[in-house]
Amino acid sequence: MTQPGGDPLAHLRALIEKYTVITFIPDIDAYRPLSGPKKGSCIFRGCPESIAWEDARGGNFLCKGHYLTLKMWIDEARKALISGERSALFDEALSRK
Repeated sequence: MTQPGGDPLAHLRALIEKYTVITFIPDIDAYRPLSGPKKGSCIFRGCPESIAWEDARGGNFLCKGHYLTLKMWIDEARKALISGERSALFDEALSRK
Protein backbone atom coordinates (compact mmCIF):
# COMPACT_ATOMS: atom_id res chain seq x y z
CA MET A 1 0.00 0.00 0.00
CA THR A 2 2.64 2.56 0.97
CA GLN A 3 5.90 3.12 -0.76
CA PRO A 4 9.12 2.49 1.16
CA GLY A 5 9.87 5.48 3.36
CA GLY A 6 6.35 6.85 2.86
CA ASP A 7 3.99 7.91 5.60
CA PRO A 8 1.39 5.12 5.97
CA LEU A 9 -0.99 7.27 7.97
CA ALA A 10 -0.93 10.12 5.43
CA HIS A 11 -1.40 7.60 2.62
CA LEU A 12 -4.38 6.04 4.40
CA ARG A 13 -5.97 9.46 4.94
CA ALA A 14 -5.42 10.33 1.29
CA LEU A 15 -7.11 7.10 0.15
CA ILE A 16 -10.07 7.70 2.45
CA GLU A 17 -10.51 11.31 1.34
CA LYS A 18 -10.18 10.42 -2.34
CA TYR A 19 -12.51 7.43 -2.45
CA THR A 20 -15.05 8.01 0.35
CA VAL A 21 -17.31 10.79 1.54
CA ILE A 22 -15.71 10.87 5.00
CA THR A 23 -12.56 12.73 6.04
CA PHE A 24 -11.47 10.69 9.05
CA ILE A 25 -10.07 7.23 9.69
CA PRO A 26 -13.05 5.16 10.83
CA ASP A 27 -12.80 2.67 13.67
CA ILE A 28 -13.17 -0.38 11.45
CA ASP A 29 -13.00 -2.68 14.48
CA ALA A 30 -16.27 -1.19 15.75
CA TYR A 31 -18.14 -1.88 12.50
CA ARG A 32 -20.89 -4.48 12.66
CA PRO A 33 -23.09 -6.20 10.11
CA LEU A 34 -26.48 -4.55 9.66
CA SER A 35 -29.03 -6.17 11.92
CA GLY A 36 -32.08 -5.11 9.95
CA PRO A 37 -33.15 -3.06 6.96
CA LYS A 38 -31.74 0.47 6.84
CA LYS A 39 -31.76 3.20 4.27
CA GLY A 40 -28.47 4.63 3.21
CA SER A 41 -25.57 4.19 0.87
CA CYS A 42 -21.98 3.05 1.05
CA ILE A 43 -19.54 5.80 2.02
CA PHE A 44 -17.41 5.02 -1.06
CA ARG A 45 -18.11 7.59 -3.74
CA GLY A 46 -20.53 6.36 -6.40
CA CYS A 47 -20.97 2.86 -4.95
CA PRO A 48 -24.27 1.34 -6.08
CA GLU A 49 -24.03 -1.79 -3.92
CA SER A 50 -26.36 -2.57 -1.02
CA ILE A 51 -25.12 -1.59 2.40
CA ALA A 52 -24.07 -4.42 4.69
CA TRP A 53 -22.02 -2.82 7.51
CA GLU A 54 -22.48 0.12 9.87
CA ASP A 55 -20.26 1.84 12.41
CA ALA A 56 -20.89 1.81 16.17
CA ARG A 57 -23.21 4.82 15.86
CA GLY A 58 -25.35 3.14 13.19
CA GLY A 59 -24.07 5.21 10.28
CA ASN A 60 -21.17 5.50 7.84
CA PHE A 61 -22.42 2.48 5.93
CA LEU A 62 -20.27 0.17 3.84
CA CYS A 63 -21.14 -2.51 1.31
CA LYS A 64 -19.48 -5.92 1.71
CA GLY A 65 -16.70 -5.25 -0.79
CA HIS A 66 -15.82 -1.79 0.47
CA TYR A 67 -15.82 -2.99 4.08
CA LEU A 68 -13.11 -5.48 3.09
CA THR A 69 -11.22 -2.81 1.13
CA LEU A 70 -11.27 -0.31 4.00
CA LYS A 71 -10.31 -3.01 6.50
CA MET A 72 -7.36 -3.98 4.30
CA TRP A 73 -6.20 -0.35 3.96
CA ILE A 74 -6.37 0.15 7.73
CA ASP A 75 -4.67 -3.17 8.50
CA GLU A 76 -1.83 -2.35 6.10
CA ALA A 77 -1.37 1.10 7.64
CA ARG A 78 -1.28 -0.45 11.11
CA LYS A 79 1.34 -2.99 10.06
CA ALA A 80 3.52 -0.29 8.54
CA LEU A 81 3.24 1.91 11.62
CA ILE A 82 3.81 -0.91 14.10
CA SER A 83 7.03 -1.85 12.37
CA GLY A 84 8.25 1.73 12.68
CA GLU A 85 8.82 4.13 15.51
CA ARG A 86 5.47 5.87 15.00
CA SER A 87 3.08 3.04 15.89
CA ALA A 88 1.34 5.11 18.56
CA LEU A 89 0.31 7.68 15.94
CA PHE A 90 -2.33 5.35 14.56
CA ASP A 91 -4.25 5.25 17.84
CA GLU A 92 -3.93 9.04 18.13
CA ALA A 93 -5.43 9.46 14.65
CA LEU A 94 -8.39 7.28 15.58
CA SER A 95 -9.02 9.23 18.76
CA ARG A 96 -9.27 12.48 16.75
CA LYS A 97 -12.13 11.28 14.53
